[in-house]
Amino acid sequence: MNKYKASLIVNINKQLEQWLSQAAPVPNEDVYRFLHSIQGTAGTIGLLDLAENAQRLQRQAEEREGLPWSKDNLRVLLVELIRTGGEPYFPQDITIADNETSAANSDEDRPLVILLDDDATLLMYMKEGLEQAGWSVIATPQPLKAIDYYHDMMPDCFILDLNIPATSGFEVMRTIGEKMKAQYVPTMVISVDCERATRFQAYRMGADDFMCKPLDMEEVIIRLERQLARKKRLERVLFVDELTGAYNRKYMQEPYEKLQSDMRRSGNRFSVAVLDLDRFKQVNDKYGHLVGDEVLSRFASFIKAGSRATDIFIRYGGEEFVLLMPRTGQKEAALLIERLIGEFTTLIFDSPQGPFSLSFSAGVVEASDAEHDLPYWLEKADIALYAAKKAGRRRVEIFDGSPAEPVKRKLKVAVVDDDALVRSMVAEHIKSCFTERLEAEIRPFGDGASFLEDPWRTGAEPVLVLLDGMMPRMDGMEVLQRIRELPDAGNYIVVMLTGRKAEQDIVRALQLGADDYVTKPFSLRELEARIKRLCRNIG
Repeated sequence: MNKYKASLIVNINKQLEQWLSQAAPVPNEDVYRFLHSIQGTAGTIGLLDLAENAQRLQRQAEEREGLPWSKDNLRVLLVELIRTGGEPYFPQDITIADNETSAANSDEDRPLVILLDDDATLLMYMKEGLEQAGWSVIATPQPLKAIDYYHDMMPDCFILDLNIPATSGFEVMRTIGEKMKAQYVPTMVISVDCERATRFQAYRMGADDFMCKPLDMEEVIIRLERQLARKKRLERVLFVDELTGAYNRKYMQEPYEKLQSDMRRSGNRFSVAVLDLDRFKQVNDKYGHLVGDEVLSRFASFIKAGSRATDIFIRYGGEEFVLLMPRTGQKEAALLIERLIGEFTTLIFDSPQGPFSLSFSAGVVEASDAEHDLPYWLEKADIALYAAKKAGRRRVEIFDGSPAEPVKRKLKVAVVDDDALVRSMVAEHIKSCFTERLEAEIRPFGDGASFLEDPWRTGAEPVLVLLDGMMPRMDGMEVLQRIRELPDAGNYIVVMLTGRKAEQDIVRALQLGADDYVTKPFSLRELEARIKRLCRNIG
């Protein structure tokens, strides 16, 4: 019976490929006829759940009353036909493992480890071992990418080798030295050079641990657990963002609950403001992360000095901050922030390229009901912030109750796979990956050449590429190489979808600059978890 089931899935895939490759919409009667055929065949060979799904979808086709089907509608229809039947009907490249059912939901709670080593085979080995221990891992053999990850992704731990071609682990540590002082990120050095002088130099430069190669992975995991536990204890005690000196978002709930209690007891209202540095990404891109960190630090110092002693200033994430303002109406809050905006724009920042200044925008809402939780008021303040950005930035807006959209950052997502069913299922499933603050435009491609030739991928928005390793016309590795040769290569986040036994392909993908990889057959939930991790700092 399995061979008949496999044959039926192949036929569904072929029909989907044929429909997606034609320019014109597909007549409704063709779709109805196809579903009718699936129902009859599935019922005959004993696939009763698939037959029931086909019958249900036929009723949807009947309700369309002759309206033709677009490519997007067809993709949703046939993915639903397969997905509702469960994993037995999935393409062989996709699985849902029982032990991964909560992977996507729990990924934000997993510690994030950045791993730098010039040996891509060792990277694969360590990445697999650390992920099995319950951590998220970003692995790269490229020092510059590791430095970018360190600045952008707020890791919980950094593991690096000292022997790296074209540079050294010491040089990497020197580059991120100021960040290491400002933020406590446990750093483990691994090396074949275990001389006394080498170890001492590593510790002098900020290393928290040193391990000699060859490594014992069990020992690596035990040492990391100790470092991460120490970091967690410190965060609980301090509740302070190391870089800016503002409170971190883990602290935010406690003062909010006090403000709620004060409102219930005394009727005192308060205001919530969301502050966002204008065009901060351009600062990082043009002047570098060290200058960007200096901007964040000085901005936080400026706001703390310019606000009142009773106000609570919190780093919400990236360049976004929250100001909780006790016993303050929205007009009073807006006037205070308006003054701060004017004063902040007069500050001059230094950089190797010359001095510059910048501004920030803000949205304010007055909390008038103690029964709402903090996310409710943050959403309202976010809507006001969006209005401020839309009105030209460098201003503060008060939430006026209008149903405007909150600030959203845009992301393009390309699913590049020659299997029509795989790319359709992936494109549909990952829609749930993105937060309300991130607007993702997802577009499937049947081969790499068509992706590279499509002007859609150009522009200022970051592009996430889910890239199959084996494709006709142009191999996935060639596509990856061409992406990394583009002038705006830093705008692309690439996740390779590769065969489980193709270790050389994984090694080459990492060497070419892939940001992550999943091996086939891959779990949709695990893919979702990795996407959320990589996009965490975008939205």
